[in-house]
Amino acid sequence: MGLITTVIVTSTSFVDKYQSDQVEPYKEFINFLSEESALTKKTLAWFIGEDTQSIYMLKKNSWHLQNFDSSFYPDISDKVLFIDSRGQKLILSKKVEKPFLIFYRSGLTSGGEIHIDESNAERVITIDTFGKLRDSKNNYVSAKGL
Repeated sequence: MGLITTVIVTSTSFVDKYQSDQVEPYKEFINFLSEESALTKKTLAWFIGEDTQSIYMLKKNSWHLQNFDSSFYPDISDKVLFIDSRGQKLILSKKVEKPFLIFYRSGLTSGGEIHIDESNAERVITIDTFGKLRDSKNNYVSAKGL
C-alpha cells in the first residue's frame, strides 16, 4: 500500500510542476525534449502558435506530429514571449510555420529565448545551441521617489 501511494503522489507532483507558467516547468520541459531527442536519435521540434503547442519529429525532410500527453507541456500565458534563433518573436495566438526550438539527435538545439513577465521583473531563459539553459532575472526600476 505504501509503495502505490508513493508512486501516485510522485506522479501527481510531476504533473503539477507543469501546471504553471513559471520558469522551472519550461526548463524541465526543454531538458526532457533534449534528452528524448538524443536517446531516441530523432530530431524533434517544439511548435508554439495558433493557441496551442505541439511536438513534431523530422522524417524525410518534413515535420510529423507526435502524440505527447498535454500534461507534459508547460502552461503558456500572455505574459510569456518566445524568441527563436532567428530573432523571430512567437506569440501563442499567432499562426506559425517554423518551430520555436529544434532538438537535434546530436544533443544540439537551434537555440532561443523565453521571456516571462513577472511582477516587478522579467525572467529570461536562454537556450544555447548546446542545449544549455541560462536563467536570468531583470528587475524593473521604478522612477517613483526620484
